[in-house]
Amino acid sequence: METTTPNSGNLGTMGSSGTGAGGTGMGKMNPAQAADRAHTTVDRVAQGAHDTVDRLASKAGPALDRARNAAADAQTTLYSKYDDFMAMEEEWAESARDQIRAHPLAIVGVALLAGVLIGKLSS
Repeated sequence: METTTPNSGNLGTMGSSGTGAGGTGMGKMNPAQAADRAHTTVDRVAQGAHDTVDRLASKAGPALDRARNAAADAQTTLYSKYDDFMAMEEEWAESARDQIRAHPLAIVGVALLAGVLIGKLSS
């Protein structure tokens, strides 16, 4: 690849144009033509980038909305299940209190038996 020297006006072999090896032989470009060509290329690349970003944004927006809705639905379900679990826990606790009140001696015997078993297992 040729290198550009100051004041030579030769941009070397950039892409498919230029005068170096592999060039099309269009001759030397003056600095104004080279700047205009570079400006056009930059504009084309920038427009392509804008189009790509717009296309990605149009696809990502609905996907983000679906994910947001799914997360909101999951949150609602979790809160509902939590409320159900807390109600069930309260029912079990009330049932245990009722059994303890109805059969206090049996509960003391079960607690004594559990203590003896734990003592045997730990020694």
